[in-house]
Amino acid sequence: IVVGGRFTSSSITVGDYTLTNAGSCDGIVIKYGVDGKVEWSTSIGGTGSDYIQSVASTSDGGIVVGGRFTSSSITVGDYNLTNAEANQSYPGEDGMVIKYGADGSVQWATSIGESDYDYIESVSETSDGEIIVGGYFRSSSITVGDYTLTNAGSYDGMVIKFGADGEVEWATRIGGDDADYIYSVAATSDGGY
Repeated sequence: IVVGGRFTSSSITVGDYTLTNAGSCDGIVIKYGVDGKVEWSTSIGGTGSDYIQSVASTSDGGIVVGGRFTSSSITVGDYNLTNAEANQSYPGEDGMVIKYGADGSVQWATSIGESDYDYIESVSETSDGEIIVGGYFRSSSITVGDYTLTNAGSYDGMVIKFGADGEVEWATRIGGDDADYIYSVAATSDGGY
């Protein structure tokens, strides 16, 4: 079982792990074994409010997580994710995607966002062992790998396909002149999404 969420307590104990909150709210990921014992757990966050919105098991025994963060930066393994809105007068949010190995080590991590509120709401593994994510963005445009998505309205939905190594394979925008959201993504048996 894999679990994702957030916590506002100053610290929490999960199995043999004590997790300390670095800000007003930190994300949390927990991996349980078949016997219900905690195999590993980690907190994700900086000085702001940071959330895990979605988790999924992967066929290599790992976990992929998606969420959003208001902290100016967060460190995840060897990766430093920087919030593009950190220097503005209000604490905007950027999306994040993190891939963990079976032992809880961070294999790759990336932030997604520009000058406004940008969210990752759902993550899933694809039939080819890669990652599909969905969310929405209010920035006028966001760059994801080699793709630039331009917002047509208030919020636009986005779907992004990552390779197993975290490289962006493709990204697309879904939306019109008003608020449009993607809350969930899933792979289909024919190799689609």
